[in-house]
This record gives sequence, structure tokens and C-alpha cells, in this order.
Amino acid sequence: MQNDDEKNSDHQISLTEQEIKEELRRLFLGGDDWSKEACMGYFLKACQKSGLDIPTVQNLALILYRLFDEMSIDEAKQFYFEDCHAVLTGQK
Repeated sequence: MQNDDEKNSDHQISLTEQEIKEELRRLFLGGDDWSKEACMGYFLKACQKSGLDIPTVQNLALILYRLFDEMSIDEAKQFYFEDCHAVLTGQK
């Protein structure tokens, strides 16, 4: 007689690509949804708190929005992990 663990391992669960992505997002990001809009919200809040003038915020927002099309998420992560410290300390 099989126990519950053996029964579950014999039973394959088929998930759609979307379901897999949602599960990975839940596991790795705590369920938070990442989106361009959320990123722009963080960016605009940071600009607001820093006291940047409106023309500067508008220029930076346009640059950031264009980067969404020019860089993949993986490229952005790689840039963050490889260059963030250098950029923030003024070495790059």
C-alpha cells in the first residue's frame, strides 16, 4: 500500500506557463507583482522625495521608460549586481 507521499509523486500535476510564472513570482518575490508601472511609481516617489525639479523628473522618467524597451529584465539585474555599487559610489 502506498503512503500519501508516494501517491503524490506518482500523480503528475500539469501547470500552464502562466501558472508556473505566478508560482515562481510568489516563491521568489513573496507574491508581489513587479510591473513597469510599479517601477515607475517607486522612481517617481524617489524623485519627489529628493526634491528634483519637474523638467529633470520628466527627462529621467522618459529615459527610464525607454530603457524598459531597450533592456531585458535579466540585463537590468546584471547591471544592478555588477555596476550598482560603482555607480552609487561615483566610481562609474
